[in-house]
Amino acid sequence: MLNKKIEQFDVIIVGGGASGLVAGLFTSRRLLKTLIISQDVGGQAATTPEIENYPGYDKVDGLDLMKNFKSQAEKFGADFRLETVNSIDALPENRYRVNTNTFFAEADMVILAFGLSHRHLNIPGEETHVGKGVFYCAICDPKYYEKKKVVVVGGGSSAVQAALSISELAKQVIIVNVTAALSAETVLVERLKEKNNVQVINNVSAKEIQGKDWLDQIIVTHSDTKKDETIACDCVFVEIGYMAKAEWVKHLVVTDQRNQIIISPNCETNRPGIFAAGDITTIAFKQVIISAGEGAKAALQAFQYHLAKEGKRAGNIDWGKKK
Repeated sequence: MLNKKIEQFDVIIVGGGASGLVAGLFTSRRLLKTLIISQDVGGQAATTPEIENYPGYDKVDGLDLMKNFKSQAEKFGADFRLETVNSIDALPENRYRVNTNTFFAEADMVILAFGLSHRHLNIPGEETHVGKGVFYCAICDPKYYEKKKVVVVGGGSSAVQAALSISELAKQVIIVNVTAALSAETVLVERLKEKNNVQVINNVSAKEIQGKDWLDQIIVTHSDTKKDETIACDCVFVEIGYMAKAEWVKHLVVTDQRNQIIISPNCETNRPGIFAAGDITTIAFKQVIISAGEGAKAALQAFQYHLAKEGKRAGNIDWGKKK
């Protein structure tokens, strides 16, 4: 702990996606000293260029929406820091210390809202070409695919959304899908059919990524013929979903077989003072609006816990600020 400052908060929120930012908004409005720690702003939602199912918006850029979430939380006093949480330690009297690369923070309450991590293909050549032709964010830097031939691996909504976004600038987009048909939302599939520069190859699985300093081709295997096909390309975007990576907090909270944090209907974990919200938890549906609502629930339940710990009445919470 040498040369690291120990800071004190009422609540520390780990994660800056929809659930974490909304949790920060609600705890700050209850005048709880709030710290949000995240590696990025907005999580998965920020990588979606067009969100069309968030109430109140016909269409909104995911990053813009998440920036608004962050701004609103900060308006009410939340302290947001771009950092990596390395570990969380349990302290006496149900307090917790969150350890980062540059500082320590302690609080009575922690809200785990760090979302999901990208699934990888786990094939030869993938890891060695990350950042060298292999990417997991279709909208982060268009310079990699502008006027280029691109392969998108995946068949769900995130893959089709990525292909639609990339197709606006790319010369050609090829979707490599392991199943017999795309499983994306119907509206996205219909929109894809209007794109002349997008091709869909079904019933194929990615086998290997090849290239020297930069990726130049991907090898896929056709499930019906078992034959390999080499597709020359300039870059590959992997969009095969997300997975929960909660191993690093298993010493504190209980997880299920999918590494999701098990929570009560009010976002409580098995550990007093630790709450969880959003996609990292056992909620059935992973949507921005649901994550936002779960963040609010976690914050309100944390406030109830705070009142009880102070020996105050913890009844139904109204919509006003803490008195």
